[in-house]
Amino acid sequence: MIATRHIAALLVALGLQTATLAASAAEVFWQSFDTLGSGDRALAEAALSDMFGDDPDLWPDWLDPRAVVIPVGRGGTLLVVREPYRAPCGQYLFTVFGLPLPQGGRGRMGPGFCAGELSVVPMRGREVPDLIFAEGHQPNPADGLWQRVDQRVRWTGTEWVQIIQK
Repeated sequence: MIATRHIAALLVALGLQTATLAASAAEVFWQSFDTLGSGDRALAEAALSDMFGDDPDLWPDWLDPRAVVIPVGRGGTLLVVREPYRAPCGQYLFTVFGLPLPQGGRGRMGPGFCAGELSVVPMRGREVPDLIFAEGHQPNPADGLWQRVDQRVRWTGTEWVQIIQK
């Protein structure tokens, strides 16, 4: 009887922990470039200019450019720009820009990530949240076939590192 209660309590605790972890990875809400502040809008448009040109009025109608502003510690924000990519590695190229700089603008935080979806995982004690890039694909080194790869990455202050979960 006592063992059954302990097992039940352990299962409840495990269920709560799993629910907490699942709830901690938040979906992001993409917004139109029109809703961004002028500095962020110019930066977001510049991120897409290599592929689509410098004049957003001439971009194709299907493009639907989107970005998300992610709150980080001490009242700052990150800017993530989603560029339609439609490549074997994923549907989008996500470009991450850091905190606003005192002289204006934002610095790019590493290379872009090719994936289909982005989620944010706030981390206690860390200013920058972990980012999960899901539905990405990479070629398998053994046979060259493309396989799905979901990446959870963490900013070290100088680069993104992939978090491997066991």
